[in-house]
Parts: sequence; C-alpha cells; structure tokens
Amino acid sequence: MFDKIFEQSQKAFGPTNELMALTSKAFEEAAEKQKTFFNDMVTDNMAFIKELSAQKDFSGVYQTQKSYVQNLQDKMVAASTEAYEAFSANQEKAGAVIKNAATI
Repeated sequence: MFDKIFEQSQKAFGPTNELMALTSKAFEEAAEKQKTFFNDMVTDNMAFIKELSAQKDFSGVYQTQKSYVQNLQDKMVAASTEAYEAFSANQEKAGAVIKNAATI
C-alpha cells in the first residue's frame, strides 16, 4: 500500500521537479550571460576611455564616441535578443512539461 502511495506521489511531483530544474537551468544561464555581458562592458568602457583620452581634436572625440555608442547599442540588442530566445525556449519546454502532466 505504501509503495502505491509513494509511486503516486512521485508521479504527482514529477512535473514540479521538471519545472524547477528548467527554471534553475534558465537562471544559471541568464546569470552567466549577464556576467559575461557586464565584463565585456567594463572592458569596452576602459578601452573607450583610453582611446578618448588619446584624441587631440573634436572630430576624433566625436568619432570615438560614435563608434563606442554604436558598439554599445549592438551589444544591447544582441543581449536582449539572446535573453528573449532563451526565455521563449524555456517557456516552450515548460509548456511541454505541463501538457504531458495534464495527459497523465
């Protein structure tokens, strides 16, 4: 009798465990990507400051800033696109888990 109760509880909590594992993996990936993004930003900022301080005229300053801002914008777009794709994929996986749980 206890075996049957144990088996039923495992089946009942199986989808919850899968959802928790998916969520945990998604947060780990997001944290790693965020860490990489901010490390790259600090590196880019240091390079920008170094290049900006080497400029002698307004045109050089303007071109340096323009290049930096374009690079920053590109990185922000890429990071947000990656985040959207990752969360969309995770949402699809979670939906599949819930769908499977509903059919059991």
